Amino acid sequence: MRRLSVSAILLTLLVGLSLVPCALASQSPGGKYAPWPRVVATVITLAPRGMATIRAVDGATYEVVQGTTWRVGDPVECEHVASPHVPWEALDCHKTS
Repeated sequence: MRRLSVSAILLTLLVGLSLVPCALASQSPGGKYAPWPRVVATVITLAPRGMATIRAVDGATYEVVQGTTWRVGDPVECEHVASPHVPWEALDCHKTS
């Protein structure tokens, strides 16, 4: 009986510990970003209420949440977010210089 309980405990520990790397991988800080390439863009307008319009190098325009120190003409780099709640959260942008 003792051998059976020890075996059950060891099996439970083995299965439980084998699931830890999977759980940690899904919670990594970089896990929310999509595998698309970065967008290099320039700020073209700053709108009231914290929004900005940016134009990418390829000519595409996006509306994003602006950074606190952004000015018209500043270069920004953006990463695509895998599951945005609203369209202007589809890119996570930061000023490059």
